[in-house]
Amino acid sequence: MSLKIQGLELADFRSYSSFTLEGIDDLTIFYGPNAAGKTNIIEAIQLMTALTSFRRAKTEELIKQGLPRGRVRANVTDGNRQLELELRLEAPAREYWLNGKRRPINTLKGLIPSIIFSPEDLSLVKGSDSYRRREVDLIGSQVNANYYQLMRDFEKLLRHRNKLLKDEASDALLDSMTDVFVKVAMQLTNYRRALLERMAPHISAAYEDISNGEPLSVSYMTSWEDANSLEEKLQETRELERVRHLTLAGPNRDRIAFEVSGLDAGTFASQGQQRSVVLAVKMAEVQLIDEMLDQKPVLLLDDVMSELDAARRQAMVERLLPDTQTFITTANIEYFDQEMLERARVVDIG
Repeated sequence: MSLKIQGLELADFRSYSSFTLEGIDDLTIFYGPNAAGKTNIIEAIQLMTALTSFRRAKTEELIKQGLPRGRVRANVTDGNRQLELELRLEAPAREYWLNGKRRPINTLKGLIPSIIFSPEDLSLVKGSDSYRRREVDLIGSQVNANYYQLMRDFEKLLRHRNKLLKDEASDALLDSMTDVFVKVAMQLTNYRRALLERMAPHISAAYEDISNGEPLSVSYMTSWEDANSLEEKLQETRELERVRHLTLAGPNRDRIAFEVSGLDAGTFASQGQQRSVVLAVKMAEVQLIDEMLDQKPVLLLDDVMSELDAARRQAMVERLLPDTQTFITTANIEYFDQEMLERARVVDIG
């Protein structure tokens, strides 16, 4: 059975001196005006599940202003196990503790996976390739510990190589660094491509279902084919890299594209089609985690009801919510029908 959150406690986290919610069931709706702190709760839950923040916040930004430390604690269960997960914040450090013992973050990845859908995710189609890469990496790091470690290793190597370019390091030093960079880059690209290829059929099927049969394809594109061609590409762009102080080839430059009926969705799709693509991606992520981890992810929907029309809201409710523990924020309770409100716990954040 899937692990689900039973209780949540915030202490000196973001806008909250304290916040406690016990007896959490499958569907919780946080209702209140804008700037009331609803998204802060969603962020705290994501930090307890995916172990990251969709806001990409620094530790000091997570701690209530003017205070030295903060804490988030979650009690979780699958009906058999009872676990207490805690995040201790004291800038710049973040420490995760499980049942009173400190644990490295890589040992907790995938324990309680989650999917988040926020208004910023509507940039998934029209936004930058880096946004799409981050989306795939977020899922990959939850379903595969090796993926997470590779991603971290690559990020360190990329920062180091960019610093060498900025510091005008010698060609010999850059060549040595590039050898290591290429090896890790190849591994990360292979993991990322394999994950996206596994997701793609789910994305296409979900989109066709939402859009009454309209076809959607997903592709992963690099400007190189293998380690040799990547190394050659880095040699070709070396002078430009020195000018820009940036690495111009590798997984940090790979492209992910969506095509609706053979046309690039970022350029030609309507706003409604783009929203359907994003919704299809989220549906596919839920399916992928269920397949790979045999566990339903926690679903976090942060103020997305206002961004979707009635048909897409209904599709989301029908395809995402069943058997999935879900937390929703909204400023307008009228987006929900009476049946859904009756089975939800509505928490007034005023």
